[in-house]
Amino acid sequence: MRTVPQPDQLPLAPHRPAPRWPRPAALIHAFEASVVGQVLISLGLLVTLAAIVVTNMPDSQLKSDLLNLVAPYLNATGLSQDWGVFAPNPRMVSAYVEGRVEYANGTSSVWPIPAGLGFSAYSDYRWQKFEEQVRLDDNSRLWSPFAEYLANQARAAGRKPVRVSLVRRWAGTLPPGPGPERGPWQEYTFYVLPVDGAR
Repeated sequence: MRTVPQPDQLPLAPHRPAPRWPRPAALIHAFEASVVGQVLISLGLLVTLAAIVVTNMPDSQLKSDLLNLVAPYLNATGLSQDWGVFAPNPRMVSAYVEGRVEYANGTSSVWPIPAGLGFSAYSDYRWQKFEEQVRLDDNSRLWSPFAEYLANQARAAGRKPVRVSLVRRWAGTLPPGPGPERGPWQEYTFYVLPVDGAR
């Protein structure tokens, strides 16, 4: 017959000292419950809503002036939006950027900007936003760091890059209907980086 131990016979759990610092959840709760926390949270919501309203205003001088004030906040929080792809003036050109890396052994490879499908698109979206910016002449400051990044990627793969070229590829979007979606593809090499110490 099995003997069931009585409560006073059970071994005691080891004593755990109280944490020295409050847990993060406790700190958050205390902040939210305080008057100062509620004021700061309310101000943050008001600023966020005001910034979103400004960015969605019709084009005007007032919007331009206000955007100068709220743009740093929108960019820092990731709330900036560009509706240029939508009507009434959708972009009429499909444009892409790719890197072409030439190696010391005479071979080459092409590095397209990542563009995933389905759920993978969420992880690649930052690359698509970068592609929109790096192809512009106004953002030429991005060209050399991007080409250096591609050279470093090649080195990390055990290759010896000697030159990196950045190429714009584009094609005009044709009206809906039968036939192809786009016109012929064109391309232009807009930046070339000779890799130091390659030879």
